[in-house]
Amino acid sequence: MSKIYFDHTYVSVLNMERAVNFYENLLDKKVSHREENTWADFDIGEGCYFGLINPDIINNERKIGNNSIPVFATDNVDDAYQKVKNLGTKIVHEIETLKYTNYFYRTFLCEDTEGNLIEIAQYNKS
Repeated sequence: MSKIYFDHTYVSVLNMERAVNFYENLLDKKVSHREENTWADFDIGEGCYFGLINPDIINNERKIGNNSIPVFATDNVDDAYQKVKNLGTKIVHEIETLKYTNYFYRTFLCEDTEGNLIEIAQYNKS
């Protein structure tokens, strides 16, 4: 039987340069692969990639913003929140410690430069 595993996710962006700059600053890493103005991705470890894609090269069915919500983990959500604010990012949902989980999960939502929602969370993975 075939094995299915997570490989990558991507979000559609209107302005590749602006989006690349934002994510390089947010993630403190450079793009690992880029194909001009069509695709850019970041190696996030263990064979997984986070990508940015220009929707003009795919088809008209792709929409910018809120197609999915990528979640980036951190060991200090308060520091990450301040970093995002310093980048001039729109905060959509302030920091909250979730009360309906049976483990610690502290998170906030913001928009990237292209209007895509992203979540940044600190939680116990065990």
